[in-house]
Amino acid sequence: MKNIFKYSIIRFRPFAETEEFANIGVVVIDGMSGKIDFQLAPKRFSRVRHFFEERAYNAYGHAIDLLKIELPRAGEYLPAIHGTDTRTTFWEIVRPRESSVIFSAPRALQSELPLDVLVRSLFARFVKREITVDNAEHVLTKKIRQALHRSHFKHFRTVKIEDDVIPVTFPLAYKGETLRAIKPLSFSQRSPMSVVDYGAHWRKRLSYVLDRGSVEKGNILIAVDGPEYDADDSMQEAYRLAIGELEQLPFQIVPSEMNGFVNPNIIEFAAHSPPSQKRFLQ
Repeated sequence: MKNIFKYSIIRFRPFAETEEFANIGVVVIDGMSGKIDFQLAPKRFSRVRHFFEERAYNAYGHAIDLLKIELPRAGEYLPAIHGTDTRTTFWEIVRPRESSVIFSAPRALQSELPLDVLVRSLFARFVKREITVDNAEHVLTKKIRQALHRSHFKHFRTVKIEDDVIPVTFPLAYKGETLRAIKPLSFSQRSPMSVVDYGAHWRKRLSYVLDRGSVEKGNILIAVDGPEYDADDSMQEAYRLAIGELEQLPFQIVPSEMNGFVNPNIIEFAAHSPPSQKRFLQ
């Protein structure tokens, strides 16, 4: 039998004026029993560090500590006060406050899952997905590597440029007489500002290794994966600004995919990066 549940996504928004936030947990109430359960992101959450400055990251740790106290307390006392009025109980938990922790508008769903299992499922959907945004580039890199292997270009490996100031790692690179590398970049961040910042971040890194002579002009191919096709105008504009930053570099920039397949330009770039041929004495 399906129960009706209400849930809210817990968000960390350290700066109200920018309206940027990171999903950090979910809280759910069982409409039949009135039981409340929740799951929070770990206190050390790289996603928040990536989104916001160090000061905000420290505040995030305090927010998690507070939620670990307040949410169990609410789950224990509010049902006792409001009884079967789960709507009022849940509203008391998620109502707007002047705080860096905000809650999404309550959402309802029907499910046969037990409460704890449903909480884990929603957490995986709304928070773990965010945690794995960084992994979007790993997925993109894997797709490109597989396409290279199918084309018999198996000599691209992870190469790290050692540097005391800004070491840079290329996941798909070949170092012969010179370094040639494919750098996948996924612009799957959740806010326009984060998209722009990510483009500037990599422009600065690549400019640095270029100025240091670690790479040569034209020897890096930047393969980009943009926002979803239905992303709003602000995200699309942010992506254009990010690409504008990267276009200041003397490197080719191409979409990572065309018609659902790895861009042939990437394969062509690899074809111009042949492995050295070992010669054997006859």
